[in-house]
Amino acid sequence: MGIGPHDVLRVSTSDNVGIGYDIAGLGSRFIAQMLDSLIVGVIALIVNIGVLGAIGNSNPQDTVVAGLAVAGITLFVYVGYFTLCEVSTGGRTPGKSAGQLRVLDISGAAPTSGELLLRNVARVIDVIAGVGVVVMFWNRQSRRIGDLLAGTIVVRMRPTTSLAAVAAPPPVLSRTPDAGPAIDGVDRLGERELAAIRTFLTRPGLEPPLRDRLALDMTTRLLDRMQLPLAAPERQWPPELFLERLYLQLQARSA
Repeated sequence: MGIGPHDVLRVSTSDNVGIGYDIAGLGSRFIAQMLDSLIVGVIALIVNIGVLGAIGNSNPQDTVVAGLAVAGITLFVYVGYFTLCEVSTGGRTPGKSAGQLRVLDISGAAPTSGELLLRNVARVIDVIAGVGVVVMFWNRQSRRIGDLLAGTIVVRMRPTTSLAAVAAPPPVLSRTPDAGPAIDGVDRLGERELAAIRTFLTRPGLEPPLRDRLALDMTTRLLDRMQLPLAAPERQWPPELFLERLYLQLQARSA
């Protein structure tokens, strides 16, 4: 993984399959932030009206309590909105989705819940200290403090694949004729996982013991990354069937 010319995050998967993501700049991130802030403002206003009504009825003179309540609720809604949206969608918010932006781990993988929580809690520093935009301006990857602490980066979801991937043979699907039922957690995966599965499926000539072991290892890692519960039916599928269906669903999403 590295940063190449023209502000591109370059990710190398197994077998040297290269994927390039355009790094989101200040302008696109600012627009996404404005859209999300508008939503946060509406939510915070509705919640604060209800809370202030309750406080006013019980003690209308306590303006200090009311002020602290408004500040605390607004901060909670602000951090909670971004955290909940990004954790539930694998790095997106309504604002980011509108601009085709997404948060990724700096390695190019889907971010973990812990990384997303850390980057959004750090928004408090960006806002209160007023250094968020300054740090983004001076960082060549436009990463704010939360991104630096969590090891994340915001990219445009229009990846360009290297010639090595373009020249690769088509995947061999032998276990399923279609994508099967929708798999929960697909939004937590991205182009890197799609490329890895594609690479595996283009190797039908692998020795059966090695192929079975690789399929099981990939399936286990992907199921954990997708955070599927232990009782999920997908965990009962044969590994290669799971990989083929997941490949088809990821491919449909990226089309």
